[in-house]
Amino acid sequence: MRGVRRGAIVIAAATVLVACGGGDPAGAPASPTGSTPTERPSSTATLTIEAPANGEVVALGPVELVVGLEGGELVDTTSTDLRPDQGHLHVTVDNELISMTSGLRQTLPDLTPGSHLIKVEFVANDHGFFEPRVLTATTFEVRG
Repeated sequence: MRGVRRGAIVIAAATVLVACGGGDPAGAPASPTGSTPTERPSSTATLTIEAPANGEVVALGPVELVVGLEGGELVDTTSTDLRPDQGHLHVTVDNELISMTSGLRQTLPDLTPGSHLIKVEFVANDHGFFEPRVLTATTFEVRG
């Protein structure tokens, strides 16, 4: 049973990755012809995770994620018209994609007690990464 669930998770993750960036395993979307990766745009935006703070211990229950973004604008729409200052956020917890959002605040799903890693990436309007990547991460602990 456990192997079946893990296989379903792998398939779901692969589906999300294909939908959010194209065919290149490194994350670069395929060119319109589908043959070679296209060059990615750069961005001067910067990200910070304001809460939970790195190393913070939080109580079991809802955890509020607060992200700071400078030099970039969050937009709801997906587009191939790429701008270095527009995009949205991909949020992962413990290397599992939990959201693609245009908001700087969100409540994380219920987390088990223990250490957790949050990564937040500002990505372009087409869900592909900027080059260099605009990424931040923090670890925190949940205690029950």
